[in-house]
Amino acid sequence: MVAVPYSYTEEFSFNANDRLPPQDIEAEEAVLGGILLDPNAIYRIKDRLRPSHFYIGAHKDIYQTCLTLSKKGQPTDLLHVTSWLSDHDLLARIGGRNKLATLVDRTVSAVNIDKLAFLIIEKAKRRDAIRLGNEIVQLGFNTEVDWAEIITSITERTKSVIEMPVAATKDEYQKWRHDRLIEELTTIYTTCVEPSLRALKLKDLADKEGLGMRFLETLYLKSLAAQCSKLLSYEELKELAGSTVREWLLNGLVPKNTTICLAADGGVGKTKLIYGLGKILIQGTKFGPFQTTGEKRRILYYQGDESEGDMLQALESLGYSESDINKYVKVRFGWSAENMPILIQDLKEFSPEMVVIDSLSTANRFSVYRESEMEYARPILEMTGLANQYKTTFVIIHHTNREGGIRGSTAIRNAVSEVWRLSKDNSATATPDDRILEIDKSRSRSSGKKYRLIFNPEDVSFTFMGEEGDSEGFTENSNSAKGKTLQFLTEHRNIRFTGEEIAHRLGISRDYARKYLLELASDGLISVSRNIGRASTYFLAYEIPRYSGIPTEDHPSDHPSATTTTLTVQGLQSRQSIGIKSLGSPQDHPSDHPSNVHRANDTAKGDPQSAENHQKIPEPEKISKKQEFKDHLRLDAIPDEGCGGDPGGDPSRIRFDLIHIQKNDSNDLNSKESRSFPQGDPGGDPQADPKGQNSSKQDSVVNIPQQSTEATELPLFVEKGRYWSKTLKREVEVFQIFDEFSEVSCRVPGRGTISLPFTDLECISQSPRHNFKWNDTVVILVGKNKESFATITSITPAGIFLKSEQGKSLRKMFWPHQLVNL
Repeated sequence: MVAVPYSYTEEFSFNANDRLPPQDIEAEEAVLGGILLDPNAIYRIKDRLRPSHFYIGAHKDIYQTCLTLSKKGQPTDLLHVTSWLSDHDLLARIGGRNKLATLVDRTVSAVNIDKLAFLIIEKAKRRDAIRLGNEIVQLGFNTEVDWAEIITSITERTKSVIEMPVAATKDEYQKWRHDRLIEELTTIYTTCVEPSLRALKLKDLADKEGLGMRFLETLYLKSLAAQCSKLLSYEELKELAGSTVREWLLNGLVPKNTTICLAADGGVGKTKLIYGLGKILIQGTKFGPFQTTGEKRRILYYQGDESEGDMLQALESLGYSESDINKYVKVRFGWSAENMPILIQDLKEFSPEMVVIDSLSTANRFSVYRESEMEYARPILEMTGLANQYKTTFVIIHHTNREGGIRGSTAIRNAVSEVWRLSKDNSATATPDDRILEIDKSRSRSSGKKYRLIFNPEDVSFTFMGEEGDSEGFTENSNSAKGKTLQFLTEHRNIRFTGEEIAHRLGISRDYARKYLLELASDGLISVSRNIGRASTYFLAYEIPRYSGIPTEDHPSDHPSATTTTLTVQGLQSRQSIGIKSLGSPQDHPSDHPSNVHRANDTAKGDPQSAENHQKIPEPEKISKKQEFKDHLRLDAIPDEGCGGDPGGDPSRIRFDLIHIQKNDSNDLNSKESRSFPQGDPGGDPQADPKGQNSSKQDSVVNIPQQSTEATELPLFVEKGRYWSKTLKREVEVFQIFDEFSEVSCRVPGRGTISLPFTDLECISQSPRHNFKWNDTVVILVGKNKESFATITSITPAGIFLKSEQGKSLRKMFWPHQLVNL
């Protein structure tokens, strides 16, 4: 081994320890010899092996010279290294030319240079550990240094020793540094409550790392915006998702664990709308067709735009009680995004299901960024992470620009999962209190929906009036198939029904039921569970406390515990009823199948593709003799007695209001006849000829019966006529009729003027009546068929349906004031 000057090697202080520190001089010589022998070898190790890793000082100088030459693109052979050391007066210091020549002479090849470099790095890390231990000992004896400084110094030095990768490449080192910075920044931003102290910590971190504070803020923002999970297997994805069914606080409107931006102009009532939704979540009621999935939800209000008095007055006007505010509502004023640790603390202690930030402008009032900059959306990105972590929904109230969109950077819109826009209704028939709520963006349901609301300034409440452009009048009190399905599922919470079951129980065509169930599911109004190879099931969830004692078994009406009961309230058939069943459904009634009675999705193979029935149901007396109970899901055919299906096909828009429903839905299907439906094709076209081509005229109304005398009458709209509003639950007076919009303008006592759809009004004692009846010949007064003759084919609560002189059914429904009887 060549004699090497050790005069400037590292010196260590050892306490009663005469051993040399960890080192491998032969590995150092072999690495340097490999570099001098093979000029390309240095590129295999230069990103991980640094001069400080060498134990011998001369070896540090030689390796540093090789790094400098490689950076300049010059070879690292013996001649060039010798020349560079000589020019910088370092040749004698490292041991002269003999030292370099010996390194080359002792090296065979540079094949194992990677493993030799790893040995050098490992020994260097051991020496770092020894040095750290000695420094800690010296700090312990130094009483002039404050204890806080000692703790900080020990912590930082320990992290640098134990966390840095042993044999990192340049990329690995940068990744390690990046992760360490992000961890420290996250700790500072989420745990430091005082903004001034947070700024000081950021300044110290920036100085220590040689970076700027603005760069650290940008780095933290980038980490929030670009979070990405690892590649997940199916099992990991299933465990992470928890459930394949989207969870809601308010079905179809307020999803769980997400971020919502409600944008509106000033004075429209956006804050009052959220207050109203919060009250609904506490009470466990509904808002129009939107059903809550539980009650006693906890709401956290961060208020910055309203004063304490205005907020208290609004809450009391909406019916918030003292117990509500004490137990289920917490309020904090003056919060800003700089106080994010306070929000995290409130999430941990109060565990709210919904957090309202009013507003984003107030929360960002101390931000150094403008609304047009991407960094302005940083608090929203932080809330997105908190929503998933703490299982809560954030509603962030913001303002709109002149065009009606979200004010500020597009990053605000991109950062949230839901975007709602509340605006005044500027249509010709609207009143100053009419509002439009638009679902502009949604990751949980279909977007682009607009809902009509009415704002009452007296009690700062909102009334749901229906979906904009919904010709079927699907409102809160809708009598359509959608409304009946929502009512049915509301009465049977947490019970999963197949589309076939729902169609049977409501007396609706299976094909029609399948179509509108998909529409309800896409709008989020009901939940759907899709299972591969099995029928999809539909339900409305309701979170029931474990201590309530309420059973959650599937189909309680189908599985009574002891006695057979006829349920007349909820409209379910009894266990003795003869229903419809799909073949091969072994899990339905406990008397037939005592196991696995919990799940309705095991009772059918799936929704059938045809709306026709092809097998005849056995007579009731025959079934009772055999003591067999047919499962209610088998779709047996009705007898072909001249009441065939619709040969003309289904219409493009389905009118579910025309389907005939028995007044008492709880009647057994075999109480009057042994057929599964009282009509030939309950899902056929209500306006087409319900009979086949050979049907007689006398039997042409089998599918669509006339309006029952016990049902609600169809009102005749006239100016100054008085009617009953199903939505407002009070009398109204019509003063103007708008046929092109299917709306009327009404005077409401104590509410001013309000626009209501035709379908919302019913007759009262003083309401004008029409004298139309089935098969009357009338003249049409409005629309493209104006002044033409037609024949009445059906009169239902949804309107009057006609057939033209040519025998073609008209798709549009008409109202009595739009027709003249001949």
